Amino acid sequence: MPFPPAEKKVLFHTLGCRLNFFESDGLFSSLSKHGYSVAAGEDIPDVVVVNTCTVTNKADSRNRNIIRNAIKRYPGAQVWVTGCYAQTDKESIESIPGIAGVIGNENKSDLPRLILEKEGADPSHIQTVSDRFAYSDVLPNGHTRAYLKIQDGCDRQCSYCKIPQARGKGVSRNWTDVLDQVSFLQDNGVGEIILTGVNLGWYRDGEGRKAFPKMLEAILNKLEYSRLRLSSIEPPDVGVELAELLTHPRFTPFLHVPLQSGSKEILKKMKRSYTPETFRKRIELAKSKVPDLFLGTDVIVGFPGETETDFADSTSILEELGFSKIHAFPFSVRKNTSAEQFPETVSKETKKERVHSLMDLSQRLHRKYAESQFSKKREAVLEGGGIAVTDNYLKAVIPENDLKSLSPGQFLTVEIGEYIPDASDKEGKVSARILAAIG
Repeated sequence: MPFPPAEKKVLFHTLGCRLNFFESDGLFSSLSKHGYSVAAGEDIPDVVVVNTCTVTNKADSRNRNIIRNAIKRYPGAQVWVTGCYAQTDKESIESIPGIAGVIGNENKSDLPRLILEKEGADPSHIQTVSDRFAYSDVLPNGHTRAYLKIQDGCDRQCSYCKIPQARGKGVSRNWTDVLDQVSFLQDNGVGEIILTGVNLGWYRDGEGRKAFPKMLEAILNKLEYSRLRLSSIEPPDVGVELAELLTHPRFTPFLHVPLQSGSKEILKKMKRSYTPETFRKRIELAKSKVPDLFLGTDVIVGFPGETETDFADSTSILEELGFSKIHAFPFSVRKNTSAEQFPETVSKETKKERVHSLMDLSQRLHRKYAESQFSKKREAVLEGGGIAVTDNYLKAVIPENDLKSLSPGQFLTVEIGEYIPDASDKEGKVSARILAAIG
């Protein structure tokens, strides 16, 4: 039989960054052409793909728990493991009984062929190029906004980071291919395209020249319907060109720029390529062009040598610059990084306290930003569960009565209403009144 039967079901567990979500979408896109559909609800999957992350020790533990649970819960299924943890810790995963296979990032795009082979199907008609960009046209799967991978790998050597081991050296997707994919997504009615990569600002053209701003400009020139968002951008890449492009009407007023620490000494030990002062100047430049800019960031707490003063420096710059969403992580030692040699100086309890302190700060700053948007008109894309994501990254609750005439993925013009706090430790939402619906 050349194809799997139509009732074949695949379940994806995707962990970590938006790059992984793009790649899971791409893997499903390939499998769907060969008779697979997404396992939903009480469906029992024939194949489970765990697309892993390895950014922290906690992520590694979660990977292992999900893998073991999948094997136990679906005893007849193929359970495949891919992603960053599969790249760096393949032997550890292969020691778990019941694994169908472990495929690292370098060969991830070859996974559909391997799945079909194991099912006894004829995979000869599937392209077997093991390339980090060898995915077919990729539409969103289970979400309305589309991820578009334009870059992979990283040449930086931050002292705490394992990602270069997991993703390799920096590589860029072909210029023409990127623009073709933008056209494909827009032609298929995708409201928002999120550019993803390990280090987006590193993007090179065919001649090996840094070309990220030029690529952004080329994409924006193509956009008439869809809007553009960046997943994350390194501080040195927030310059005059990017700040000018942020004013484009199809570019969302949103930047996620990892700070990691507000201490000059800690940044030096982390081998980051900026200081708190240069970071501040770049963020202020972006805000001068887009006053309503939503700012998100990442912060590592408890890095070896971090004092109370160092942590206070981080808190201070976050408040000063008005970051509206803070991802806080406790430092954890990663194998084969230079920080592995640093003596631990911060206790687990102190790390935990500092994480909670930044989570509280994130909630306060998020609320302050959301309340500054009260009564303003914003463009939003409707997602599932009655939530629309505004261009400036607020989650707007749409009245239930209005949902009856709307569809996920639809563009809305909304008026921002009252802030709705979250009962947990997450950022809250805003109420919204629909002013117009497109499509």
